[in-house]
Amino acid sequence: MTSPARPLVLVVEDEPSILSTYNMLLEEEGYEVSACATYKCGHQKLQERIYDAALIDISLEKEDLGLVLAQEAKDLSRPPVVILSTGYPTLDRLRRALNIQVDYLVVKPAEANEVTGVLQRSLARRELMRQMAAD
Repeated sequence: MTSPARPLVLVVEDEPSILSTYNMLLEEEGYEVSACATYKCGHQKLQERIYDAALIDISLEKEDLGLVLAQEAKDLSRPPVVILSTGYPTLDRLRRALNIQVDYLVVKPAEANEVTGVLQRSLARRELMRQMAAD
């Protein structure tokens, strides 16, 4: 009997310590993780594989390139669950995130169980929606 595939998560975060923490935390929770520190890397990985979820820092490379990447992820034919993170939430960023219809916004510093809990619930909800659509 084969074991079920581990959910594939793309993490795009330009702060090395946070990227490392998310990578370790998610792998410990049973996820397969692809990690990137730049918009360009995240953009490339979104084109190469189908991800179950993407955890993206809003202010990649000191700009709001995370919002651009989130929009690109949402525009895919099989969009992942998109979770944005920021240490500096502004009204403009929040509005833009809502317009993209991201699945969740994490305000850093975040508790580990917030990130993993949101990811688990979001993936379970998406799977339930797929099953309902198939019936």
